[in-house]
Amino acid sequence: MINKLLSDFQNNRNDISLFLEIVKYYRFSNNFIEAEKFINENKQFKNDDRVKFELANIYFCIDKKDKAIELFEKLINSETINILYVVFELIKLYKQKQEYKKAIEIIDVALKKEPKNKELYLQKIIFQRFIPDGKSAIVTLKQFKENIEDSNSIKLIKNIENVEKSRRQIAPYRCFFTWGMHYNCNYNCTYCYAPKPQDITFENNPNNVARYGKKENIIDSWKYIYDKYGSSRIRLDGGEPSIYPDFFEIIKELSKFHRLQINTNLSFDVNKFCDVSDPETIRIDASLHCEYTKLETFIEKLNFLKQKGYKTTVSYVGYPDFLENIPLAKKTIKQINIPFFVHPYSGFYEDRQYPQSYTEQDKIFIYDIDCESKTELVWRQERKSKYKDKKNIDIETKWSKKEIEDFQKRKQKQFEEKRKAGKYKICEMGQMYARIYPNGNTYRCCSSDGNTYLGNLFDKTIKLLEHSEKCYDIDNCRCWRCMVPGEESRWLHTWLDDWETEILEIK
Repeated sequence: MINKLLSDFQNNRNDISLFLEIVKYYRFSNNFIEAEKFINENKQFKNDDRVKFELANIYFCIDKKDKAIELFEKLINSETINILYVVFELIKLYKQKQEYKKAIEIIDVALKKEPKNKELYLQKIIFQRFIPDGKSAIVTLKQFKENIEDSNSIKLIKNIENVEKSRRQIAPYRCFFTWGMHYNCNYNCTYCYAPKPQDITFENNPNNVARYGKKENIIDSWKYIYDKYGSSRIRLDGGEPSIYPDFFEIIKELSKFHRLQINTNLSFDVNKFCDVSDPETIRIDASLHCEYTKLETFIEKLNFLKQKGYKTTVSYVGYPDFLENIPLAKKTIKQINIPFFVHPYSGFYEDRQYPQSYTEQDKIFIYDIDCESKTELVWRQERKSKYKDKKNIDIETKWSKKEIEDFQKRKQKQFEEKRKAGKYKICEMGQMYARIYPNGNTYRCCSSDGNTYLGNLFDKTIKLLEHSEKCYDIDNCRCWRCMVPGEESRWLHTWLDDWETEILEIK
């Protein structure tokens, strides 16, 4: 086909329609270099906006983003190209370059010409969150409500308004909690780094030991959180949450006033789960462990949950022995339109430290999954080089009380040295987020050095920080999602809320 098109063009080199057909053929065939070359060889069309649009798209695909942006920006006022085509391409580029204010400005230009375009409003709200700019996002929501009337949009607006009632004006707007319910699990995965109740050192840390209370008291504790901080996002993990005593009754009640995110191996009875829970308030983060479940069984449960309306994602640990399963798992899960993520393995395997020891081929498996997997891989290489170093842990001996006290004193000494050195970052962890351990003790974040105690969930003594405060653990921070003001573009996307996720799913 291309040979005939080129032959026809040789006979009529001023036919712009034929020229564009050839360019599009190259572009849709992913032959971008040939497409760019063909455009540059035919200067007679260089001032045509349709050609500029094609060239901008080519630059986008060959990673010449600045050139693509320059061309797209010149096409905003074109009378030949639909402004929406230009704006949505620019939005993608601005998002990649984290130029969120520019994205909002360009959306405003488009809204003047297309005041009833739903997608423009939704994109604007998302970018206003990333600035962050909570107040402006609410103004845009009101404009959205005034201009859009279809039933799907009305439902989405209602969801947003319900969430906004309990929001704060600083990122990430809603309060988040991670509740490590307990460390018991019905699996015993090779690569798991969670504390194991059967280990002799488990009780060295009193936070490890679950404080199982009456379900009524647990539910009442979370109502106390609701009264103080509004509807919050609670991530339930462990261990395996679904084997926690009275699990189904607890989630049934908690989901009435909080949003739940359950990190689970999906071993539970999904029929019973769906009978007692609401898909509008619960997200399932399922982890696939091929040591303990068959992919077919796992997929069957995922499909059931999806059909019932639950938002689900799947994660997979990139343990060296199981990397070969990634392509099939990814392909199968993607076929049912569920996001699939790979978490790089942190630890030792055959006397080699991971993730540093991944081969280039290994990295391709991980890098090609999604941007978050890539970010996590880089973070783990930089921050967790000594993570789970079994060679340096004496797992056979249970520490004495004095040894535990000495260890805590050493940690405190290191913390004081950092404080005296004046090395710190301001962080919103503790103000907008808290980590709750199995015994109910609550801390500013997951960091072990210089962590701030915030009270106990079950005693109803939790009190979040009133302001962003200094963190001295900047060299060994365990979380690339930490809420450092001014760096929202780095971490805010990892704390997306219900309606924000729904907006992204529209794309």
